[in-house]
Amino acid sequence: MIIGYMNNPHKDLFSEVKWIKNNFDFIDLTLESPRAHPDNIAAKNLKALVGEAKTMGHTGWYLPIGSPFPEMRLHAIREFEKCLKLFSKIGTEYVNVHFDTSLPFIKERHILDSNIWTLKKLVPLGRKYGIKVMLENTPGTGSNPKILGMVFKKVPKLLFHLDVAHAHIGNPAQPTLLMKKFSKRIVHMHICDNNGKEDLHAGLGKGNINWLKTIKSIKSIYDGTITLEVFNKTDALASKDRLSRIWGKI
Repeated sequence: MIIGYMNNPHKDLFSEVKWIKNNFDFIDLTLESPRAHPDNIAAKNLKALVGEAKTMGHTGWYLPIGSPFPEMRLHAIREFEKCLKLFSKIGTEYVNVHFDTSLPFIKERHILDSNIWTLKKLVPLGRKYGIKVMLENTPGTGSNPKILGMVFKKVPKLLFHLDVAHAHIGNPAQPTLLMKKFSKRIVHMHICDNNGKEDLHAGLGKGNINWLKTIKSIKSIYDGTITLEVFNKTDALASKDRLSRIWGKI
């Protein structure tokens, strides 16, 4: 297990990356507004900033890859490619994109079709830059095992970035279900705590996720990069210690 942390895109990128390098094993680098958008970052400066640190690539949760409007999906592809260009300069191997359910009033089958349409284009685009694309599950429809199964069937080269907290919302058993069903596709994970209703990004133990059970499930199928997506840095450091302690006891 390798534990990482994500930069806060609302704060200075240099300060964020420096703090992460001093406290974690890798940088989960998100390129998104307002202060870490790829339009505002020079590749040379980003490479100097990251140095030899390991990175995982993260893109904006708001990219409209599931929009009913083709023009919006094409815009999402262009924005994603901006990120790919930067990530390729620093040697990032994996970059995520979020399953898009931002328009919940659209029928589920249309949301699914639109996401698949875009993902079929993002995977080969990533390959062009030497990067593997992974899909991050989102709460609700975006964590439904049946829906994700159809996505992975239609986009066979797409990998899986499991967000445990997203899967937990609405169904405490769902994180383990997703681990079992898609264990061979999982290449990265996000963990944090919540109350099962909202995506709180809380420290481990500050919500109602059973971490002993969850970490046991994780360790049974996975031993790679895990990002603590805990927004409070003090809680993030405490969560790092807790994760390491439980992992070592299992």
